[in-house]
Formats: sequence, structure tokens, C-alpha cells
Amino acid sequence: MGWMTNTDSDVTYDDTSWCVPRKLKKVLNRLTDRFGPVTISSTKRWWLENWWKGGARNSYHLKCQAVDFRVGGSPYEVIAFLKAQPEVGGYKHYSSGFYHIDTGPRRTW
Repeated sequence: MGWMTNTDSDVTYDDTSWCVPRKLKKVLNRLTDRFGPVTISSTKRWWLENWWKGGARNSYHLKCQAVDFRVGGSPYEVIAFLKAQPEVGGYKHYSSGFYHIDTGPRRTW
């Protein structure tokens, strides 16, 4: 999967990452440059999986337009970085340590 990652750092993708939009992959590669390795936990979800995980009915995961991941660094710095990325619409840091980004309208919750 070398074509999905940059040459300086590592992004570990899950089995459904083939459908992640290029613009979100670029953001993930920039994250690795700044904060170190990124591990993807969720990209494309089928409706039943999304329901089981408590996802929104209109979740961007259903369209493979969202990524949940872990990365090192302080949550404040990572969120500030994500907020500054023009490709990112929605963004969130969960208490579980995961981050979410998507291609939807600019928002957080």
C-alpha cells in the first residue's frame, strides 16, 4: 500500500481504505509529517455496522467520505491542525482517543 502513504512517515490503513478520497489521504500524510504515525480505525461502513457503532443516519462513513484514526500529539494541537486544513469538513476528538475527519460541511460536534 505504499501508494497510499508518504515516504517519510507511515499511515496504517484498514481494509476499506481504498475508497478514501485523495484529499483526506493528503491530510493524513500531513498529519504523519507533523505528529508521527497515524492508524486508521474506520473508513467505509455499511449501514448495519454504522447503526451498531451508533453512527448518524447520514454518516459520511456510509459514503466512504470519513476517516476515524489515532495519532500522537496533544489533542489541542491535532484539532488545531485539522481545523486549519481546507480539505477537512467535519472534525472531532473523541474521549476514546480517536479523531474523526470527513469531507462534509465545516463543523464539529
